[in-house]
Parts: sequence; C-alpha cells; structure tokens
Amino acid sequence: MRIIHLITFFLCAYVSVYAQQDFIKVAHNEVLGTLTFIATASNQPGSAPSYQKYINEAVGNDADFTQLTKRFASIDVETSIHRERYPEKRHPFTSTMDLLWVASANSTSIDDFATRTIGFLPPNDHTALIEIMHQILPYYKKHVWSTTTTQRAQLEQSIQGYVPQIETLFNKVNVFLGSNWSKSTPFKIMLYPIPLKSGGTTAIPKGNNLICSYLSEREKEGEDIVGIAIHEMNHILFDAQPLALQENIDTWFTTSSNPYAALAYDFFDEGLATAVGNGWAYEQLNGKLDTGEWYSFEYINGYGKKLYPLVKTYMNANNTIDKAFIEQAIILFGEAFPKAITDLDILMNNLNIFSQTEDESLMDVYFAGVRERFRMRSAYFSSPINRDDSFTRLRENNRTKLIVVDKDQGSIFPILQKQLPSLPKNTDLNTSFVTSFYDKETQSTIVLINCLQKEDYGPLMDQLKAEKYVTYGKIISLE
Repeated sequence: MRIIHLITFFLCAYVSVYAQQDFIKVAHNEVLGTLTFIATASNQPGSAPSYQKYINEAVGNDADFTQLTKRFASIDVETSIHRERYPEKRHPFTSTMDLLWVASANSTSIDDFATRTIGFLPPNDHTALIEIMHQILPYYKKHVWSTTTTQRAQLEQSIQGYVPQIETLFNKVNVFLGSNWSKSTPFKIMLYPIPLKSGGTTAIPKGNNLICSYLSEREKEGEDIVGIAIHEMNHILFDAQPLALQENIDTWFTTSSNPYAALAYDFFDEGLATAVGNGWAYEQLNGKLDTGEWYSFEYINGYGKKLYPLVKTYMNANNTIDKAFIEQAIILFGEAFPKAITDLDILMNNLNIFSQTEDESLMDVYFAGVRERFRMRSAYFSSPINRDDSFTRLRENNRTKLIVVDKDQGSIFPILQKQLPSLPKNTDLNTSFVTSFYDKETQSTIVLINCLQKEDYGPLMDQLKAEKYVTYGKIISLE
C-alpha cells in the first residue's frame, strides 16, 4: 500500500510540473519577430527607438527594404473594434494591430499567419501584408534571427526556471482581480531579441500574450523580464475581468464623492500593476521589498507604493478586489498627491478636445500641441463645437475638456455659456487667451483657448504648460 501511495505521489508531482510548464509558455516566434521587425522599421506606435536605430543602420540604405516599409505603413492597422458594453474608462478598444500581434504570436509560419488573419483587413490590404511579411522574412533572419540563436536559447532556459513561481503568482493575482482566467488558455511570454547591448525595450500585453523585447547582448535580461512579466500579467488579468465586475468597479469610482476619485481611476490600472508586480510579486520572488523606484513616472510610482500594503493584505487573505478596496484606493491617491486635481500634466492625461475647425491638418496641430507638452494617454476630438455629439462629449463626467475656439467667436461663446454655465463671462473675445474653470455639473476641468489666428495656439499652450497647476478663472493672454 505504501508503494502504491508513493507511486501516486510521484505521478501527481509529475502531472503538476507538466501542467505548470503547459500553462506558462516561454517562447520566441519567427513570425512574431518578422512582424515586430517591419512594424518597428515603419515607426509603429510602441516601437523601441533602439531597435529602430539598429534596423536603420542595418538595412536603411536598402531601397527594396525602404519600399516595403512604406507599403506596410500605408496599411491601416489602427482601425479599432469597440466593445460597447464595457465601461469607457476601461478603454474597451482592440485595434487591428492588436489582433495581428496575437495571431503572429500563435502562428507557425507566415502562411499560417495568413490563414489566421483573414478578415482582419480588407482583402487587398491582407494580401499586401502577407506579401510584405514574406519579403521581410529574409531580412529578419539575416540581421536578427540567425545572429541570436545562442542568446535566444539561453534566455528561454533562464526564464523557464521561474515558470513554477510565475504560475503561483498568476493564480494569486487571478483570485485577487476576480478574473476567472481559464487554465485552458495559457499565459505566454513571447520574446523577440534586439541585437544590442544597451538601449530601450518594450513590453506590450496582447490577449494572453506578453510580447516582450530584450537586448540579446546584455547579461541578466532573464531576471528583468520576469519582473516585467508579473507587472504586465496584472494588466492582462485586469482586462480579463468579467463584465459585471468591470461595471461594479466603474460604478464604485464614478459615483464616489471624493474629489480624487476620477484621477485615482485614471491611474488605477497602472498603479495597481505596479503595486502587484513591482511590490508584492517582487517581494514574493526575492524575499524582500524593492527599496528603489518602481516606475519612472512620479504618480504611478507613488500610487503603486501607496497601494502596496492594501494589495498585500488582500493577497494574504486570498480576497478579491471589492468596493472597500476601491474606496480605500481613492483615499490613498488623495493622500499621496493632494495637488493632483490641479496638476495640468495629470489633467491632460484623458482629454476631450473641441474646436470649430473641420480642417484635419489643424486638428492634428491641436493634438500635437497637447501631446508635445503633456502626458496625453487618450483623447477624443469633436468638431465643430455646435453639434449634438460635441455637446454630449462636453457633458461627459470626470474628463478634462480642451476647447479651442478658432473661429465664429461671436456665435460660439453664447452656445458654450448655455452648455457650460460656469464659463467666465469677463473675457475679451478680441484677444487670444487661455483660461480655465471647474464645471461642477460634470466634475471636470475646462481649459478654454480663444485663438484668433492659428499661430497663437502654440505660444498659448507654452504659457499654459509653464503654469504647471491650474488657477481657475485666471486669464492668460499672449505676452
């Protein structure tokens, strides 16, 4: 009987190890690598500048390659699918490029990728994409894949040693976030090398994949990737929360009377990932807390550290995130950043932009004017101002509004005053100026720019940037 029990024990142990290895996958993929190669060369969003520089130096003078990058750039891969039932604050958009990342990570060849991606793009664009991938593959093999064979194998082996711990942490975070992740869907750490010793890298969570670049010439990349994986794993599980829980979290934030609720919500995803990955998980893996900085951005670093003790309490008790957690998370944000509600760099994070112009080139100028001076994570543009859909955006709660009145001042200002009763009335419409006010009805900061000529926009934005904090009612004219 003892022998039978002993055999059973070893069998169970073997099955457990096998299950761990089967659920957490660590791999490189030539198809994914080829897609990242052409996407980086074409300056797609999220590309690592160091990788782009490497590619330019390797094949930038190749006329055929340059033509391929232009063809790829001409394909619209940013069209989004909107999951309409999900809360807007959870950014329920999936772009065509997101789907292409996921498909490439699961493909065994470019022909397999072609089959998996039918319907993602219009037929002609799909055909062009597959032709480009086939023609890019030899470049990728020559300049990246074949030169990193040893490093790829070593890195996979290095990370594989952490797989049992990663799975244990995944299970804990899954319970904490209430994500109900099915073990039939593996969590995949998909790697692609950048043949350099120094430079920047990227990590993007897509579906069940963490697509992670690394410097193949740098030592100890495996340890860093494990830390990144746990942080990004939190994003993946946060996105995977059931609709009902997402709606509850959205309600707990948006119905709070705490003035810091909206900003706490804006930073919650990244702050929580920092608290879980860089705080709690790091401590689990290393037996001690990281005493350094956890994130390069002050607000996320500080919020993550504030959330860490609360996260640890819930993790230790195997509790799932609930209303009490959200209420405390809002309070903690206010304690950490009491001046955040007037910090322009924060207020400009999530923005609704309005203008009277319908000139797309001028709209681009308005976008760039914000993006070049502030951390703009998401923005909607509405034009002209006097339309029903613009009025709907104006009435959206807890979201900063930037209104650029660039023509028709005499008719537009009375309309704005009707829509926004708090709008200052002591303004000289014959001068270019920027001012701000707080709209109690929508609990939002409104930044209003009167722009008599397009050349005034940049200098006014410079003066706004120099203010750093909003002073409601202050009128700043051109110097």
